[in-house]
Amino acid sequence: MDIKIVKPLVWNFSVQGGRDAWKEVVYSARMSGVPPEVKDADVFQMMVRNDYGSALEHIVIKFDVKFSKGNAPEFLEHRLVSHSGYSTRYIEVSKGMGKEEPGYEVILPLHLVKDPAVAEILKGSVKDSVEDYVEMLSLKAPREIARYALPFAQAVGIYHVSMNLRSLLNLLSLRLCVRSSPEFRCVAAQIYFALLNEVPELKGLAGCRGLMRGACPENDVTGVRTGEQHPFYPVCPFKEPGTELFIPTVKEMRSGAVRSAGKFNKEKAALLQEKLFRKWADWG
Repeated sequence: MDIKIVKPLVWNFSVQGGRDAWKEVVYSARMSGVPPEVKDADVFQMMVRNDYGSALEHIVIKFDVKFSKGNAPEFLEHRLVSHSGYSTRYIEVSKGMGKEEPGYEVILPLHLVKDPAVAEILKGSVKDSVEDYVEMLSLKAPREIARYALPFAQAVGIYHVSMNLRSLLNLLSLRLCVRSSPEFRCVAAQIYFALLNEVPELKGLAGCRGLMRGACPENDVTGVRTGEQHPFYPVCPFKEPGTELFIPTVKEMRSGAVRSAGKFNKEKAALLQEKLFRKWADWG
């Protein structure tokens, strides 16, 4: 029995309409009354920056994604997503799409585990669960019964996805936050780079909610925005007042209690977040 530790993965990423897909947003905006003297690129950026979402829904993105069994429900929380998924009821778990070759794939964030003893417990628990699953199948138990033994880590959260740009940007804004789960940050970061490769006009416009909206909604979140840094969250790069990268929370902005010392450097912020996203996408 071959148990393989794999990373969360996004593949087969495509934007319907190809390199000119963003012009669908421009066309929609002009139909709504945007005058012709405004340049196409400026129209597109205005639609994204101002969250004029109905125009963004004309762009459809397709991709395949692989999550662990336990984290897959987080993805399904997102609205306006059409998906077809891997079935552990009809497919024996060592087989099926999304695998380079047959095997029992699991996703384990071992790069985040500091204690070797904890890592060994994790791997041992997964091995025992998969062995129980295989044994039940050998005893002719139905797959839909045997799958109850599968561990949280089993890489069976595999979906073929269709999603419009409005919903995808919303997903990124939530899941590219330092508070998102490590596995979802990894997937979101892969989507981010794939999206910018297909629609480079989004450069500097996509990212966490703070970057996209100019104010972070994570008010009073100890360990992320205030207080002692949470040991399992990455450091938020935009939380330090008095710097050119500071993004206030909504509460701070409304109260006027904390303000940046100078103009926010959005270009520098975009480069900084991409460095962080690259690390997340590489899964350690």
